Amino acid sequence: MNSAADDLDPASLEGASFDLVRRGFDPTAVRAELQLAAQEIRRLRLARDELTGRLAEYKDVTADHLEAHQVAEALGVEATQVLEAAHLAAKERAERAEREADAVRDEALAAADTTRAEAQAARDELAAQATKDAELIVEDGRTRGRDMVAEAQAVRERMLKDLARKRQTGRAQVEQLRAGRDRLLESLTIAQGSLDTAVDDLVTSVPEARSAAERAGMRVTSEPTPTADELEREIESARLVGHPLVDDLSDPASVDEIFATGEVEALSHLDDVLDEGAEGDAEDESTADESSDDEDVALYDVEAEDDAPEPQPEAEPEDDPEPDGNAVDDVFAKLRSAQSDEDADTEPEPDPEPEPEPEPESAPDAVSLDDDRAAARERAADAATKAMKKVLVDEQGTLLDGIRRSGAAGLSIVIDDDATHRAPYDAAARPALKELSAELGGSKRSRLAAAFGQIDALALAPVRQRLREVAEHVDDADELSDTVRALYRESRDRRLVDAAAAAAVAVDGMVVVAATKGSVQWRVATDGPCGPDCADNELEGAVKAGSTFPTGDKHPPSHPGCTCWLEFAD
Repeated sequence: MNSAADDLDPASLEGASFDLVRRGFDPTAVRAELQLAAQEIRRLRLARDELTGRLAEYKDVTADHLEAHQVAEALGVEATQVLEAAHLAAKERAERAEREADAVRDEALAAADTTRAEAQAARDELAAQATKDAELIVEDGRTRGRDMVAEAQAVRERMLKDLARKRQTGRAQVEQLRAGRDRLLESLTIAQGSLDTAVDDLVTSVPEARSAAERAGMRVTSEPTPTADELEREIESARLVGHPLVDDLSDPASVDEIFATGEVEALSHLDDVLDEGAEGDAEDESTADESSDDEDVALYDVEAEDDAPEPQPEAEPEDDPEPDGNAVDDVFAKLRSAQSDEDADTEPEPDPEPEPEPEPESAPDAVSLDDDRAAARERAADAATKAMKKVLVDEQGTLLDGIRRSGAAGLSIVIDDDATHRAPYDAAARPALKELSAELGGSKRSRLAAAFGQIDALALAPVRQRLREVAEHVDDADELSDTVRALYRESRDRRLVDAAAAAAVAVDGMVVVAATKGSVQWRVATDGPCGPDCADNELEGAVKAGSTFPTGDKHPPSHPGCTCWLEFAD
C-alpha cells in the first residue's frame, strides 16, 4: 500500500482552514468538497480493511493446503477434488478482491491527489490575492505619506514666506526708525547750534545791558529832585485824568509791587547769577579740572553726590566775568520763572476744565501679568539699575582719568577684556536678581547666566563696541572725553534701565522653567510693547520646559523691552 495515502488523515482534511482574502474561492464550497473527499477516503479505507481481512482468511486456507492433501489421501479422490475446487474458487476470489482493492485504492489516491491539488491551488490563489492586497495597502500608505509630506512642505514654505514678510516689515520699520532718529539728531544739532548762538549773544549782551542800565541810572540821578509841591500837582493831575496808578497809591506797600516789573526782576537775577559765576573763575587750573570731572560724574548719578570732592575756597570776582554753561542755564530758568509769574498776575483765570471722562474698563479677555509678580520684577529692575549705575559712575571717572593721562590708551581697561568689563556689573546686579528669584518661588542659588547675558547684550556690549571704534579713529583727548561722557550718559539714562528690566524678565522665565518638568506656554500682555514674534511664541501653545519657542528662545525676553512671561501648561 501507499504510505502517503495511509498518512493522509480524513479528520485533518475535513477540519482544514485557510486564510480569508478578497476575490478568492468560496470557503463554504471548498470546505464542502473537503468533507466529501474525507468521507470517500473513509469509505475506501473501510473497504480496504474488509478485503484485507478476507485475504487473511484465504491465506489461512492456503496455509492448510498440505493438511488438505493429507486429508485427501485419507478420504480419497472425491474429497480431494472437492477441496481443490474450493481452493481454486478461493484463489479466484482473493485475486478478484485484490484487484478490486487495488482499483479502489488507486481511485482513492487519485481523488485525494486531485483534492490536494485543488486545495493547494486554492491556497496559492488565496496567498497571491493576500500578497496583492497587501501591496495595494502598502502603496496606498506610501501615497498618503507622500501627500502628507507634500502638505507639510507647503505649510513650511507658507510659514517661511510669512516669516520673510514679517522680517521685511521689521527691517522697514527699523530703517524708518533709524531715518527718524537721524533726522531728530540733525534737528537737535541745529537746535544746539542755535542755543549756543543764543547763549553767546546773551553773554555778550549782558555787559552791554549793565552799561546801559548804569547810564540810564546816572541820567535819572543827575536830574533835579522834584519838590513835594511838584509831586502833589502831578498826582492831582493824574487823578483828574483817571490814571489807574493813582488809585493804588493809598497803599504804601503796593508801590514797590507796581514798579517791580518782570524786566527789573530778570536783571536782578542776572546780576546774582553773574556774581556767582565770577566766584568760580578765580580758582586754580588743577582744582577746576578735578571739580569739573566730579560735576560731570554727579550729573550721571545723583547717588554719587556723597563721593564728590569738597568745594575749593572761593576767590575774589573779576571784572565782567563770563558766565559758564550752568550759569547760563540758571539765567534762562530764572527768566522763564519771572515771565511766568508776570503772566500769571496779568492773565485772567482760565475757565475750569471739564472733568475727564472715566476710562473704559479693559475687556474681560485682556491678558496682563499678575500685579505681585509685575511689582517684584519692577523692584528687582530698579534695585539692579541703581547698583549698576554706581559701577557706571566709577567706570566713567576711571576712563576720563585714563584719557587725561594717556589718551586713547586709557580706554583699554574696558575694551581689552569683555569678562573683566562685565564682572563688576554682574556682581552689582546679582543680589537684586537673586532676591527676585527667591520671591518668585525659585532658589537664590539659581544660575543667572541668561540674565547677565541680557545686561551684557543691551548695555555693555554696545559701549565696548563704540569705545573700540572711537579708540581707532580719535586721538584728541577732549573729543575722547566728550564721547565718553555722551556715551555713558546714554547708558545711564536708557541702556542700564532696559538691561535691568530684561534681566528681571529673564529671571522670571528661568524660575518657571526650573520649577517644572512638564510643559509651559508663552504669554503676551494685551497692552504690552511686544510684536508678532512674541505672538508667534504664544500661538505655539504648550512647549516642554527647556525647549525653544519659534523665536529660538527658551523663555522671555525675546527682544529688548519684552514684557512677556511663562505659565505652566494645564
